[in-house]
Amino acid sequence: MEIYVVKEGDTVDSIAQEYGIMVSSLIFDNQLSYPYALAIGQALLVSAGPSPSPAYPAYVNGYAYPFISQDVLDDTLPYLTSLSVFSYGFTTEGELVPPALDDDFMIRSALNLNVRPILTLTPFGPDGNFNNYLITSIVNNETAQNRLIENLLKILDEKGFQGVDIDFEYILAADRIPFAEFVAKTRDTLAPYGYHVSVALAPKTSDMQSGLLYAGKDYGLLGAAADSVLLMTYEWGYTYGHLRYR
Repeated sequence: MEIYVVKEGDTVDSIAQEYGIMVSSLIFDNQLSYPYALAIGQALLVSAGPSPSPAYPAYVNGYAYPFISQDVLDDTLPYLTSLSVFSYGFTTEGELVPPALDDDFMIRSALNLNVRPILTLTPFGPDGNFNNYLITSIVNNETAQNRLIENLLKILDEKGFQGVDIDFEYILAADRIPFAEFVAKTRDTLAPYGYHVSVALAPKTSDMQSGLLYAGKDYGLLGAAADSVLLMTYEWGYTYGHLRYR
């Protein structure tokens, strides 16, 4: 406890804010009556404020589409470690399909604030939805894989990206192991150039969980294959249902 002497202009709110305590605590400790008028020179007992929360390092990533406004981007970047640009697609032959809108301003803004710009790789079909035929075509075709990874290296270098986030959804159960092998191959190829590879995972509750979001993802294999993983826990409850907004 500490003694505080009331000065001109003081209120229970201003004193509580100064000490970082609840107004109700100040009122209770001093048995003040509504409307809690204070007199200059009045002595108040002030309880010790809450202990500061321990600090710890945190890696914070944010996904954003290239139609994000510059103002929103500028307001958000100071709180991020990395910015995942959503997204780059690909063809069955391994050619990259860039976003419809220019993303250079996002990469430039991130780098200016020491935030790592990340290329998000997604298997979007012509209809704009996740397409497991594209996934199957890539993870089971070594020539197409090599071409895709070669194109990734090229675009990472050209645009200044610092890593790749592999966000494949609706992977077929039959592609469970080939997909993990593709992630491992991508990381092994990009690692010598200093690029980070992460993989987005649906939030499974058991290894053999059924369902199109889960059956094709092996946590053990993917955890070993990637530099890091992201659990997409919005699958358990999301304001907009199953839409893949980030």
